[in-house]
Amino acid sequence: MFTYSTDAVRAEMAYRQDRIRRDFQRPFWFQRKRAPQPPQPCAPELRARPAM
Repeated sequence: MFTYSTDAVRAEMAYRQDRIRRDFQRPFWFQRKRAPQPPQPCAPELRARPAM
């Protein structure tokens, strides 16, 4: 007879996998840096002219 329910076993597996993922994660200074986002184009000539 099993003393653990299926949901409890699944929750334990998910917790342990998450714990392993966190424990073996690279330190933040070795993390890959995100690619810099290109600046948004600013075109004032395309903006609507103020109402007079």
